[in-house]
Amino acid sequence: MSDTEQLSSNDLEKYVSNTERDIYTVSNIPEEVIAVIFAYVSRSPKSFRDNIGVVIDEEQLGQERASKFHEKWVLNYGHASVAEHAAVHMGIENVSRLFSSVLELSNEYLSFTEYSQRYQKPVKGDFYIPAELNGHPELKAEFEDICNKQYDIYTQLNDKLFEFLKETVPTPDGMEERIHHRALEKVAFEDARYALNLATTTNLGMTGNARAIEDSLSVMLSSRYAEVRNRAGEIKEEVKFSVPTLIKYANENDFIVSARKANEELGKKYSNNMNKEIEGCEVNIIKGPEVSEDQALRNILSSILFEHSDLSYNEAAWEINGKSLEELLPLFKNTVENIRKYDNPLNVFKLVKYEAEFVISEACWHQLLRHRKVEWLYKEPSITNGITVPPNITDSGTAGLLSQVIKLSEDYYNELIEQGLETPASYIVTNAHNRRLIGKFDLWELYHLINLRMSEGAQWDIKNVTTILADMISAFHPNLVRPGLERIK
Repeated sequence: MSDTEQLSSNDLEKYVSNTERDIYTVSNIPEEVIAVIFAYVSRSPKSFRDNIGVVIDEEQLGQERASKFHEKWVLNYGHASVAEHAAVHMGIENVSRLFSSVLELSNEYLSFTEYSQRYQKPVKGDFYIPAELNGHPELKAEFEDICNKQYDIYTQLNDKLFEFLKETVPTPDGMEERIHHRALEKVAFEDARYALNLATTTNLGMTGNARAIEDSLSVMLSSRYAEVRNRAGEIKEEVKFSVPTLIKYANENDFIVSARKANEELGKKYSNNMNKEIEGCEVNIIKGPEVSEDQALRNILSSILFEHSDLSYNEAAWEINGKSLEELLPLFKNTVENIRKYDNPLNVFKLVKYEAEFVISEACWHQLLRHRKVEWLYKEPSITNGITVPPNITDSGTAGLLSQVIKLSEDYYNELIEQGLETPASYIVTNAHNRRLIGKFDLWELYHLINLRMSEGAQWDIKNVTTILADMISAFHPNLVRPGLERIK
């Protein structure tokens, strides 16, 4: 008799979605125990359901057995993939926008949903005060005063933008004025938020497997920011309720800390802290694509032929290389012409690589960083790369209000830098200030960006950045990029 048969059907149904079919979900079991049940499959001929029977019989619903298993196989033998089967869901509230960006970039395998400043108006006083200012009472009081002043200006901007939009954007035919005004209100939120700074608090929902969370915690516990280290410690304590053994070694990483400090010292030798007169975004292709469009096209089609025939890759490439560009373009068109808005392109698109440098607003960066398939290399927040001013702010005559916010931030930022307080200075940087970064991505991700960020409902700033990027790459690879652009029209 199997272990499953020793359990009553009612007992087993507490833990699986069905007891007869080949595919079922597992629930109501601690995540760390689920990881053990899944890991047993590599060492046991029994089914998952049979192993549930074994584990449930252990005291504390298998927690003791799970801990022993992970001590042996995950911690001592390095089988970290086992930890990927244990998932944790967390609510993370009242953290700064700076912290949320660090968290979201700490591991590409974590999933997030965040409070949106595009659709909701923050409350006055909802900002984080950097712990690094606790030993500087006058600077701390000044920080609070600036945050409150900036919020007041944000409120004025929001109100004036809303009135401007109501006066200048007519209600579409067939739409109720109430609904139209609600849409305009969101646009006002969207543009007024450029006056808020990175200390403004936000809320996130996070889901991740134990392996990704452990790696993320090691990064954050080694951060230059006290908030990030402290919050990472809180996350670790809470995650222990679900996967105590699997995050056992999530600690500050000496290598990360020492390398960061050494590199920061190197950077200081070459920095001039001069404010670059940039308004709006910049996109530059760091280097041309690794291959010409003709060769990229042949690589894609050779790979498609390899995948869908009995040819070796060299044989497939020989067939493709024997064709002219005019013969190849219709074949490529067949791979993209039926892609709908929410479809992903074929994986062969990942063979074509690009690399670009961006100068974009913090508001735009907070959207772009969510594209985790891009390899990002980014600078810390600063005031040295200019600003981005929303067109509606310029058109409504309220740019002077945003300028007041910018001056408050920049004067205080420089004051902190002069006193050697670089870390808290990052928090006073506004959403309008630009950040400089590098992104390495492929044609697959470029299509995704075009699809999502150039669509009708996309926010104007990231839409502008993506349009410039697509146009630049189209200059190198017009026949590869143009189909993606045509799909959104």
